Amino acid sequence: MGRYLLMRIAFGIVSLFPGGGLQRDCVRLARMAKARGHEVRVLTARLRGDAPPDLSLEILPNRAWTNHGRNLRFATDLVRSVSDRFDRIVGFDKLLGLDVLYCADPSITARRSHTLRSITPRYRTLHALEGASFAPGRTTQVLLLGGSQLEAYRRAWDTEPERMTLLAPAIDLTRRHPEYRVDGTRDWARRMLGISDDQKLWLAIGLQPQTKGFDRIVDALPSDPASQLVIVGLWGDEKSARQLERTARRLDCHGRLLFLGLREDIPILMAAADVLVHPARYETTGTVLLEALVNGLPVITTAACGYAEHVAAADGGVVIAEPFSADQLLAALRDARDPGQRAQWGANAIDYGKNHDLYTGADRALGAILSEA
Repeated sequence: MGRYLLMRIAFGIVSLFPGGGLQRDCVRLARMAKARGHEVRVLTARLRGDAPPDLSLEILPNRAWTNHGRNLRFATDLVRSVSDRFDRIVGFDKLLGLDVLYCADPSITARRSHTLRSITPRYRTLHALEGASFAPGRTTQVLLLGGSQLEAYRRAWDTEPERMTLLAPAIDLTRRHPEYRVDGTRDWARRMLGISDDQKLWLAIGLQPQTKGFDRIVDALPSDPASQLVIVGLWGDEKSARQLERTARRLDCHGRLLFLGLREDIPILMAAADVLVHPARYETTGTVLLEALVNGLPVITTAACGYAEHVAAADGGVVIAEPFSADQLLAALRDARDPGQRAQWGANAIDYGKNHDLYTGADRALGAILSEA
């Protein structure tokens, strides 16, 4: 790693809350930069939950009524707030005046599918914010998380290749514990959750139920009466959780859903589970898929997830082709009933986690932020 000067670095993110993958990456990179001696300040428009106690945080008040209005207001407020105060400006959303953009989102320009959509205020605003980093002639260094994501931006904007960096996955090694499946952790975790030996635990993780396809999982519940679905990321009293409960009741599966809300003990919950079910409608990457693999948990997912390619390469489960088919999901879940098949998938996944670079993305991202050689 090359030599570098200590800098004042601003991290800008519209919303900061526990449980979000982008938010976790932001906090992790801020801590890594701080550990190297840099002065780091995180600026946000919205804070939910407790602020990270070890980081300097600044909230820029924002009363915009729409999501795209909030993003634009924060982008303009950030430019004013950081002026002459910082040596490097890093965005975790598409903002203005960025030196580095850590981009986890798809390109709104590449996804435009209707002429009328292109004249809406939402599209015009998000297109302009995207162009502030991706348009030719800009100077922002862009860090991207998936190959198809990078290619979509390249086609949409013809961004200079030297400004685009494809990162390796950035699994936190502290979240990798395949030994939990065999050292007794799995047994007590299942008891804690009320899962009996003859039940199979389907695990679903995410904050966006529709995007992650939780409704698809509930629709599949009747196919396996011995299954219990545990959902991490939703509390039972949330509107979307109540909707899922109503569907389960209609399908005569009431009582087979357990909502755990936000949790930090994901490796323990993965040890308790028999399969991660993640039939997402869209996912730029899908870090949860890799976390499952490195913890030895078989995965059933869709090809709409960027990291589904790792599930296929590892032979660590099933990747359902697009367009999505409920019958294919049911077939994958039938395969997952076989304990021998699950054991083979799990062993393949653990081996893949040992022998592939799934961990260095954060180091490379920080190197780009610090402009290290």
